[in-house]
Amino acid sequence: MKRLLSFALLFLFVVVIYGCGMDAATQQPTAVVPPASTAVLPPTPAASAEPVSTWVPPTALAGTPIPGAEATLTAAPKLKTGTLTITNSRGEPVNMTVEIADTPETRQLGLMFRSSMPADAGMLFDFGEDTDGGFWMQNTILPLSIAFIAADGKIVDIKDMQPLDTTTVGSSGPYRYALETNQGFFRAHNISPGDQVTLPGAQSAAIIPGMPSCLVGEAPTGP
Repeated sequence: MKRLLSFALLFLFVVVIYGCGMDAATQQPTAVVPPASTAVLPPTPAASAEPVSTWVPPTALAGTPIPGAEATLTAAPKLKTGTLTITNSRGEPVNMTVEIADTPETRQLGLMFRSSMPADAGMLFDFGEDTDGGFWMQNTILPLSIAFIAADGKIVDIKDMQPLDTTTVGSSGPYRYALETNQGFFRAHNISPGDQVTLPGAQSAAIIPGMPSCLVGEAPTGP
């Protein structure tokens, strides 16, 4: 009897141990799934729009063609300045600050020896009457465009002129005014023959000694 009881207890013990071992062996570890991230990511920056490029005038030739050019400009006669408005082919007003060459001396010198000119500036030649004369670029190192303007303010013709080129450039018809500016200005602002120019009311100005490309509103006074 005791043997039978001992055998039964031993059998029960083996069964329990065996069962527990199987459970441990077959038990699979529980995968720990991380919770979805709740962090708010910064928005992806949108591609920036292309900056609007502004028109820049061409670069002048380096240096001046002859010695004494600065002295020539320093001794140049006083000029007048004013605001000129061109209504372009789109009906848009284009304003320019212009020096006014209305004497034989200022017209002869023109923009010679200038090493730079502001992008929205130019020189207006006023002949006082209709003419058909031509222009050239002797001693002029800036690439220029020229508009020939009739007495009623209508643009007759527009031409490009190259630095130091002594070829004569003329208009296709009579004109009373000529407007020189940085080469490409008229194209950049959609200005073409037939467009209307409103001439400026001028004010006095002078060339600053040593700074020939700068203008001031009033002539300097001295003792």
